[in-house]
Amino acid sequence: MIAEASFSGTARLILVLLTIWLVVRWYMRRQQAARRGDRADGRKPGDVRIENASPSRSGEGPPGRIVDADFEEIK
Repeated sequence: MIAEASFSGTARLILVLLTIWLVVRWYMRRQQAARRGDRADGRKPGDVRIENASPSRSGEGPPGRIVDADFEEIK
């Protein structure tokens, strides 16, 4: 038996799939937010760690005219 697709059936299927997608997306975001607070080094989100760069082989500063800036202060 061959059944024809109706507009209401198609719309219902789209709504069901959209609902499933939203629920899965919500669940994954909750899981990701729960894991975001767990860091191996014990830092809280937003904490910054500053590490010294290892000296170059010749004992001089970094080669060339390299300026390392990780942030820009806005006044």
